[in-house]
Amino acid sequence: MGANGGHLYTVEVRPSRHDPGRFTWAIRDRGKLVRGSYRPHASEHAARAVALAEVERMIGHDGQSGET
Repeated sequence: MGANGGHLYTVEVRPSRHDPGRFTWAIRDRGKLVRGSYRPHASEHAARAVALAEVERMIGHDGQSGET
């Protein structure tokens, strides 16, 4: 399955539809929405950083098998 449990996460960062000048993010697994931001971020960079941290957290949870 690979190091990330077979997931192919992609991160999308887009301008907010409801808050001009701010950005939202979405995490997808093979095109299917897995998680999205509930609040807009001040910059594209900030939104991407939060999304990537969330992917890292998700991969960490997926990779836990209880083995040592």
